[in-house]
Amino acid sequence: MEDLSNILQNDDQLNEAELKKYLSGDMDAEELHAMEKKMAGSAFADDAVEGLKAFTSQKKLDDYVSQLNKNLHQQLDNKKLRKEKRRITDMPWIIVAVITILLLCILAFVVIKMQRDKQAVSKSLSVQVFSQGVNDTNNLTT
Repeated sequence: MEDLSNILQNDDQLNEAELKKYLSGDMDAEELHAMEKKMAGSAFADDAVEGLKAFTSQKKLDDYVSQLNKNLHQQLDNKKLRKEKRRITDMPWIIVAVITILLLCILAFVVIKMQRDKQAVSKSLSVQVFSQGVNDTNNLTT
């Protein structure tokens, strides 16, 4: 969509020039029939024709269309600018946050693993001490 001044660019649908020509009555019977056929299949075209009929002069219509295009360009530029600002400023913080969370998870994993290993070693030592104590008492009784 290179020409943003005309939002009705599909060949299948109505365009601005056809709508103006239809409203001014400059169409022959064949063109008029083709135009009405296009309008019958589209609620958008019906609304467009109805809205265009409300304008009394061509100058008012042209001014309104140019104002709509200007507003559209301004909105698109504002959205694009906000998107670029958000992308540039938020990206480093997101990366820092993700790295910090990953490091905290790894640290928690290591600490938990060390605690479990320490508990396993102490249990095995207590089992060994207990088994030696049982063996010593068995040796004393025999």
